[in-house]
Amino acid sequence: MTENSDFQIRFNRFLAKAGLGSRRVCDDLIQKGLVTVNGEVETNPAARIEPNSDQVMFQGKMIHLETQSHYYLLNKPAQVITTTNDPFGRTTIIDLLPAQDRIYPVGRLDYDTTGAILLTNDGDLAYSLTHPKFQIPKTYSVRILGQVSQKDLDQIPIGINIDAKTPAIAEILEQSYSDRFTDLRMVLREGRKREIKRIFMALGHKVVKLHREQFAFLRVDDLPLGKFRELSSDEIKKLKELAHGHQG
Repeated sequence: MTENSDFQIRFNRFLAKAGLGSRRVCDDLIQKGLVTVNGEVETNPAARIEPNSDQVMFQGKMIHLETQSHYYLLNKPAQVITTTNDPFGRTTIIDLLPAQDRIYPVGRLDYDTTGAILLTNDGDLAYSLTHPKFQIPKTYSVRILGQVSQKDLDQIPIGINIDAKTPAIAEILEQSYSDRFTDLRMVLREGRKREIKRIFMALGHKVVKLHREQFAFLRVDDLPLGKFRELSSDEIKKLKELAHGHQG
């Protein structure tokens, strides 16, 4: 790697800005020895490289910084995988967007969960929006089989069996279908894996439908399932402010 350069960048940040994934994903690629710099494996994510002269390779391809960032909001349908590819040939969220190099999702939604998800090649923003310390709110509508009581909901802020540092917030919208289902709205700020389903499993209830209505301030009310739109410049600016803790 080049020494004494005026323009050096951390290895993991370079890969994220080049569109390989969030910085956590890039850390994993680096530590597994999957990326080379000037023909040699570099396993330190904090190593400094010079983008203009160092040759970075991943899977036989030269990696360059992206010249243009893309930001999409997608209303994810059910039975779509939140990954960039699937070895079993199932539909991924990338299949629903226009062809772009190295666009990837910001966080995940389960296979059967629908709703708002961001996709971008801006690795720095993706990292911040998914990092728990920034407390980005995600709002879900949840349908539970059977009746859920207020007593049940009062236990949720304790963080039932899920090791969440920040409690979820829930409210009952209605009991429906002759008390067969309870419809709720929940707000999460960490979004741990299968968190909502695990919460209600701990309470003895089964989630039968889960839809993310809103990510931060972005809603998908006007987007049919499977459709997407590009973010406006004002929305991108506001997201970056949120990601750096300048707002709520």
